[in-house]
Amino acid sequence: MMELPHQTERSDSAIDSLEHELYNPKNKMDDVSLHKTRDRKLTELPTSWGDNAPIITHGKEDDGLSFGVKLLLFSMLLLVLALSFTAWRIISLRNVVSGANIDMTLEVNPYVESGEAIPLAFTLFNRNKSPLEEATITLVYKQGTGSQDEQEKIHEKRDLGVINSNDFKQQNFNIILYGSEAEKRDITLKLEYKVSGSKALFSKVITASTVLKTPPVSVSIEGPRLLSIGQNGTYVITVKNNSATTTLPSILQITLPNTFTTIDQSPKSISKANVWNIKSLAPGDSATTTITGSLTGTQGETTSMKALIGGQGDSRTSVGIVYSSQTIDIKLRTSPLNFVVSLETDSGTTEKLRYGDNAVLTITYANTSDTHLKDVSIKLQLLGDAPLLKKVDPTSGYYDSEKRTVTWNSANLSELASLAPNTSGTLRVVVPIVVTGVNSPSLKMVLTGLGSVQETNDVVSTVSKTWVVQGSATINAETKYKDSSIINTGPIPPNPNTETTYTAHLIVSAQNALVNTRVSFILPTYVTWRNVTSDSEKVRYDSRSRTVSWLIGNLEAEKTVSLDVSLAVKPSQSHVGQMPPITSGIVLDADEEISKAHIRTTISPLSIFISGENWDINPSRVVDNGN
Repeated sequence: MMELPHQTERSDSAIDSLEHELYNPKNKMDDVSLHKTRDRKLTELPTSWGDNAPIITHGKEDDGLSFGVKLLLFSMLLLVLALSFTAWRIISLRNVVSGANIDMTLEVNPYVESGEAIPLAFTLFNRNKSPLEEATITLVYKQGTGSQDEQEKIHEKRDLGVINSNDFKQQNFNIILYGSEAEKRDITLKLEYKVSGSKALFSKVITASTVLKTPPVSVSIEGPRLLSIGQNGTYVITVKNNSATTTLPSILQITLPNTFTTIDQSPKSISKANVWNIKSLAPGDSATTTITGSLTGTQGETTSMKALIGGQGDSRTSVGIVYSSQTIDIKLRTSPLNFVVSLETDSGTTEKLRYGDNAVLTITYANTSDTHLKDVSIKLQLLGDAPLLKKVDPTSGYYDSEKRTVTWNSANLSELASLAPNTSGTLRVVVPIVVTGVNSPSLKMVLTGLGSVQETNDVVSTVSKTWVVQGSATINAETKYKDSSIINTGPIPPNPNTETTYTAHLIVSAQNALVNTRVSFILPTYVTWRNVTSDSEKVRYDSRSRTVSWLIGNLEAEKTVSLDVSLAVKPSQSHVGQMPPITSGIVLDADEEISKAHIRTTISPLSIFISGENWDINPSRVVDNGN
């Protein structure tokens, strides 16, 4: 057998050597050193793992309290504080008064008779540990009805003095309420008090409600709630005694709409405020007042009528405590009979009238409903001082010159007997206007239409319109030299570069009264303002614009005013042989006092031409060269 070559034994690793020594049975066990626990103060822990660093290094010893101990101590502190605060509150609340510890009740019957004494009971119990000092109660309630009584509520105040702890107080009241049936009333009681050691005033309020039964004295309004514009309506106001005893004398007050025109009253009121005295009424008796009138306004508009009955107030025409009231709404219905009115003059369709116009009123009527209108009548009334009544000429209808009315009905216009739905027609009336007359005369027309649908004349339509006659204002001007209120100097005819003074004579007149009347003109550069006039208080000169203004102001109708203004004229050589102007165009501005129409009139400039004076020789109209 072939022998293998001998292999060299490899050196063992450190781990293998350590393992060999541990498990080698031939080795004697050496003394074993045990790792003992060392005090942390002796232990040194390494701060790094360098070659020279020890295996273990010491950390810094923490000698403070742990987090758990700190949390426990903080919780115990909070508990002590909470117990201390609770103890303080218990001790301090012995002198605190709370409104929640004041029990208050206000008892009244849920339904009471209006006008009779009503018992009312109030109770109070103080559960506070401290007394209520300077305690007072105030009972507040509305005794009557209406806005007047709302502003003047009854206040009944009583002193209760000191209310000790656990004290019980009771107060009884008797009140009287007036109002309409089923009206709810609130009764309020207010407690006010102070507490020891404080000047503050505290309060607590309670409220009780009751409902009124039939009032002892009632008022009611009966009448149409729907009217056409201009249609008459009759309203009956009834005051009734519902109690078992005779009433005292009272006051009835009726508030009518502002657009209501009263035609008749029965009986007559004792004042313009529509107030009536109502005598004492026996049980069950009543008194009535009747008012008849019509409404104006806009179709579809709603207005109100109010009646109230009460005791006499501070005067014989005023109401004190209101026992009862009623308000009704009245609506202006849209009339199926519709009118359109237009005015025409010689200058065409217009809204302006002039003196001497031949005015034509064109009236278009129409039935805008789906129902026949029966027995339609249309009446035109002419008012004012502008129309020449004797010359009024309707193309149809009947004209009454004394009553100043034109009437159309089925007697003179057959289609008005039954006006079919959605049909229309046209009427014309010629109204000549005065040539002269009073200040701003006017033409007023009132057109009224009546018709029947369900009952006689239950359809009413009214249209009214007014035109004021506008007048004219005139301005005239002349150049004066001798016939003037101002003395003039200088050569006539004028010479170049030589000053000659002239007077501008202005005349203003108007048909109607004017306000804000003013005349103005501008001076050329060769004309000098001399500040000499016949009325210096009303004349102004603006040197910057070279404007002369005559501030007339108010001017009465058919009046004429005049003014003289002195002007110095120095013609230039270029004016030789010419008649240069000495003013610009003269302008009149004014407003009519009544019609408010604005008037503006302009006339040609004045020149050196002198008119209307008596000269021995005829003065030249042009500038002379002086030769």
